[in-house]
Amino acid sequence: MVFKKKDEGSCTGLWEITEQAPFFESALSYRASATHPEKIRQQLAARMILHDFDIDFPFTDVTIAAGGKPVLKNSRIRFSLSHCNGFSAGIVSTQADVGIDIEPIQERVLRIEKKFLHATELKQMDQFNHEERVKYATLCWTLKETMYKWWGRGSVDFSNDMIIHRFDEDQTGIAHMTFSKLPDVQFELKYFLYNHIWLATLCK
Repeated sequence: MVFKKKDEGSCTGLWEITEQAPFFESALSYRASATHPEKIRQQLAARMILHDFDIDFPFTDVTIAAGGKPVLKNSRIRFSLSHCNGFSAGIVSTQADVGIDIEPIQERVLRIEKKFLHATELKQMDQFNHEERVKYATLCWTLKETMYKWWGRGSVDFSNDMIIHRFDEDQTGIAHMTFSKLPDVQFELKYFLYNHIWLATLCK
């Protein structure tokens, strides 16, 4: 695991996947549902993070809620997973709902930015040069995916329901967001950059 942190109320991990499937399968009771070899390793690495935080994590009790979010019924454990480009990430909490997302910085984000950025966010992007815009537009996508996973009930308009009001223009920081479905709640999402991969978390 290249990153592991225990915050108040949650544990977060990031795994850079260099191992093959048998390495994970020798330690886990979980077996991947994917068929593509890379997807299998991603799924296994993400569960390895959960296993690291809780050696008795009840993988067989995981079900998929109506909104598509994996949950543990009749348990205080809340968790969220993400994977991409040779990395897997996970967050676990027994005190609050959680969401996590990881995204590689890629120029193609600019082709879809109008689909997920609010008008005020697009205006904020205009201050950046091309390289910075790719970097921070990807961060915004990561933050909104994290909130979407935290919500876990679907039916969210990324560009209008989730608004990023400000974020630290750095490789690590806090983003302040609001969510139209919970208008009285102020959200703070944590994030950092690792090897051109943004990781964002929400625990609330």
